[in-house]
Amino acid sequence: MKVTIDNPLCRVPVSMILDDSCPVVNLSHFWIRLNRNIRTDDMPVEIPVSFARKFGEWCADHGVKGKFSFVPMPGGLGTIDLGLPGFSKKKLTEWIKATKEIIWPHWDLTPEMITHCKVVDLTNWMMTDEWEQGEWAERPIPKETLAPYIAAALRILHNIDIPAEGVTSPGAFQRVDLDNYGASTLWAQKEVNNNPTPFLFCEVYAGKDEPLPYPKIYALDKEKGECCAGIIAGTGDWFAGWAGNDRSAIGHPDQCITEDLKGGRMPELIDAGCPAIMVSHWPGFYFQGEEIGFNIFKTVVERLNQLPNILWMKTSEIAGYWIAKAMVDITTTADGCTITSPVACPDFTLRLAGAKPGKWTVNARPLKEAAKPLALKAGAWARDGADVVVALNLRKGETAVALGA
Repeated sequence: MKVTIDNPLCRVPVSMILDDSCPVVNLSHFWIRLNRNIRTDDMPVEIPVSFARKFGEWCADHGVKGKFSFVPMPGGLGTIDLGLPGFSKKKLTEWIKATKEIIWPHWDLTPEMITHCKVVDLTNWMMTDEWEQGEWAERPIPKETLAPYIAAALRILHNIDIPAEGVTSPGAFQRVDLDNYGASTLWAQKEVNNNPTPFLFCEVYAGKDEPLPYPKIYALDKEKGECCAGIIAGTGDWFAGWAGNDRSAIGHPDQCITEDLKGGRMPELIDAGCPAIMVSHWPGFYFQGEEIGFNIFKTVVERLNQLPNILWMKTSEIAGYWIAKAMVDITTTADGCTITSPVACPDFTLRLAGAKPGKWTVNARPLKEAAKPLALKAGAWARDGADVVVALNLRKGETAVALGA
């Protein structure tokens, strides 16, 4: 009997990544002003908390999950744990409260390094002349410099009681050396959040000529049960762009998924069984108060939710599943298999090729039979043609899957 690891609950993970988001501040306004030294009078200085609440509530109502950046020192103005000069403490407090209560239950919150603008000198917390997505994207930064920098970003969120599940690259930050980036992220997360299995988001594979965007694994150590997963988006920003004021950047829902549910990049990824992760930018979602990116996203979500075989997941949940796939050892037995794992993983799903239907058990506990694979829940099995699929909440240590008498 051949045993393989299936997608969770036999469904395809889907998710949404929102970059350049931060409390109160419209990051694009300050990024453009700093980088290009041009006027930004046509761009709002802030994005109101009312929009964050509206966005979070709509997503919760429609089952949407993903990753939401929380830039720790947006535009170099000040750190969000101590205050943002030019913005009231009341506004900042309201924003953080809304994010925790409405967005965080369904979205990972991550730093997008420290400023998403210029690199900060950690000895004095002043911005330097280098850019996080400029010079720090063009050359590898040694681990002894990079890891404490990532830890500093994580610590600011930790100070406001947000143990970030992963980190996000501003632009191509450290794409030149992803192995070192993964190892540095792992060190920083262990140091600040005691997290041995974090993720990073850096890469986008949006074209048909690029590899399928399966997560990557960095700094894997099965004995310690630790590594960093690299989450990869599978679309471009086909919503309303990163700037939030460029109408030429406005996309169309059909680029993600067409009205007949057959065309666009997302069905392509879903049909391949690959995690289908979209990416966009918070200023484009708000787009000068017109909410253009958000409205495009609503249409995309409403179309995706008509597909029977998708599973909305946070990026950390997708990362955790692929980490478990990389960590486990599976040994076939006469009546099933034994799984040895240094990590736990919910909704872990196995495919047992050619297995017989019957009284399947996990650690001698009987499983319920589901009517079909897409009806699976943890603690159940289902027939799928000549195969049996089993879903369980994987625990650390050994797990026995067997066909009972």
